[in-house]
Amino acid sequence: MAVMLGAAGCSSGEGDGGDAKAPASPRPQGTGQLTKGIVRADLDTSVADAGVLANAPEYAQNFERAPTGSQPSCTVAFKGFGTDTNPVDLARFEVLVGELRERAWQQPGDRKERKDRDGVIGVAEVVLKQRGWRMVAEYRSIPEEGVITLMAFDEACMKRYGTNNGPVS
Repeated sequence: MAVMLGAAGCSSGEGDGGDAKAPASPRPQGTGQLTKGIVRADLDTSVADAGVLANAPEYAQNFERAPTGSQPSCTVAFKGFGTDTNPVDLARFEVLVGELRERAWQQPGDRKERKDRDGVIGVAEVVLKQRGWRMVAEYRSIPEEGVITLMAFDEACMKRYGTNNGPVS
């Protein structure tokens, strides 16, 4: 299974994207800021291990093609739509968030949810943090097969553009 993500930009340093079946923690623990390569490896391996298809590469490419030094270039992104044969549901989202936690991403707050009239969760969002990066992981039940979006951004890079809110102005 091929996994494609986008990354370009602000952070310096080399990072090996790694093998899709890399160990849960593809880098040694430390205190310095993560490189984009490490963040990308975390997303790649977490997505693959959770069984989420990377079938919307154009989403990540919007950030990958952003000019170096621009606000969107501070971002590593992923979007995967469920399919008839590989649907994305809340349970798979929870597995993916668990995979990210195994890679030392910490959840500082509670999961936000929106339920429909029948009490079914239609949207779930988790914010994760690690060593200078913030990630928003989101699940949506619409379309019918579901969709998961991951957007990680370098907080120092974003601050250079006057925002702490996220990678899109």
